Amino acid sequence: MKTVTIDLKKFLQLVLTTILFTLLFLSCSKNEINEGPAPIPDDLANSFNTSVANLSGFVQPEEISEPEVIDENDPQRDTEDAALECSVKTFKAAPGFDELLSLDPTTDVIYPGALLKGESIPSGEYIPITGSRAPITLSASLTNISGSPVVAIEDPKLSTVREGIKTILDQEVTGATAARVSFEITQVYSEQQLNVAIGANYRSAGVKVSAAIDFSNNTKRNKFVLKYLQTYYTIDMDLPNNPSDLFNSLPDLALLGSTAPVFVSSVAYGRMVIYTIETNSSESEINAALSATFASGDGSVEANYKETIDESTIKGLIIGGSGSDAAQTINGPAEVYSFIAEGGDYSKDSPGAPLAYKLRFIKQGTPVARIVLSTEYPIRTCDLAYPRFKITINNLRVVNTPGGFEGSHLELFGNLKGKVNTGSSSEVSWSRSKSNNLRTEGTHTINQSVEIELYRPNYDSDYVELSGSLTDEDTSSDDFLGSRSVRVQLRDIPTAAALPRELRFDEKPQHDVRASFSVQRIR
Repeated sequence: MKTVTIDLKKFLQLVLTTILFTLLFLSCSKNEINEGPAPIPDDLANSFNTSVANLSGFVQPEEISEPEVIDENDPQRDTEDAALECSVKTFKAAPGFDELLSLDPTTDVIYPGALLKGESIPSGEYIPITGSRAPITLSASLTNISGSPVVAIEDPKLSTVREGIKTILDQEVTGATAARVSFEITQVYSEQQLNVAIGANYRSAGVKVSAAIDFSNNTKRNKFVLKYLQTYYTIDMDLPNNPSDLFNSLPDLALLGSTAPVFVSSVAYGRMVIYTIETNSSESEINAALSATFASGDGSVEANYKETIDESTIKGLIIGGSGSDAAQTINGPAEVYSFIAEGGDYSKDSPGAPLAYKLRFIKQGTPVARIVLSTEYPIRTCDLAYPRFKITINNLRVVNTPGGFEGSHLELFGNLKGKVNTGSSSEVSWSRSKSNNLRTEGTHTINQSVEIELYRPNYDSDYVELSGSLTDEDTSSDDFLGSRSVRVQLRDIPTAAALPRELRFDEKPQHDVRASFSVQRIR
């Protein structure tokens, strides 16, 4: 048998050397992991920043501060209501927004720090930019939490940003955090205009709102959107000095497109009610009714506004608040008031949902990416172009006679007339000749009338003229009682009730005859 001799000293040295080499290898590997990605070389970063700076802004319509008329047709008489004349004007609206509403709280592309392709913003697609992101810092505007309102996000993406925001909001809240409230009512004329009116751009953000308004139904002539926002706080991202600071490794410029990319720099959280109203009332009447209701202290409707509210179709879309809040529907001002009053402060039970967001260009200085939302919409307006007036000769009334031989009666002849001064030759008239005089005492009913239609009269200068001339036949010589006339301005003629007017024929002593007229606007 062969015997192998082992030098114990050399064996131990070999084992120790192996262990030390292994430890050294593991230590080096660990250090390499902790160091993170290698910094981007300055020349590459500068080249990237310059290239991004040269990218163009959004391709979008020119901003228009107020809607402009781009087309108008000739007025035409309405086929359903002959008193009206209607015209259609086509307007173009293109307001600019620094901040837009987010009507989809579950969106996975709008969150603080998200990077988006610039060319996808005007179209509402909002295509995210993926890549190796550098850490970002987020902060909350809450000033009454027990800990820090700041959190660092090492690998910014939807899940890590949500987790980071949660660490801030999970802290104890000391005292109340009053919401910032805004209230706005806008008249809308078409589904296309709706997103512009509420300031929503992302994809089909306004679908739920537009579904609440039936634009094909003309039963109620006015449609409004009321936007009520309660902003609890904002989550804001610290702005980078340069575009390259947002990345661990620079993305291919071709992936960014030809338009400067943007990032979500700020998101506002809270609660919102989008309130759709269909009504025959005017904007000022609706605004007054709702403002009075919200100011009442309990959401009750004052009697003089009740008719306005009752005849309106009102629906509500809720975003944010507690789970029970988000599940409820709103069908009137009192329910809106209750919703507002029960969640005016931020709390863990009412943490708020994403309401609005602000975009900034990934350029040096990170300018705000102002978005122009453009639409064209028709507005059909009708006004009373063909008013109709009614003139009536009611009666003749003998008030005084000389008595004696002539007795208590008179034998009247002459005429009475009622007409307008311009726009129509129609008139109402009553007359008697001398040979066919009216022998009367007391009141003689005439009750003759005419309806006169005018086209756009001048209510300040046009008038109805009531006139007459009467004579009492006498055996010796006739007694002339006088010629009388009175003008009634069109602006003074009511529609609800007839306006009485009287002519007094009393030129001959001891003779007094009154002619009763009435004028009324019946349309």
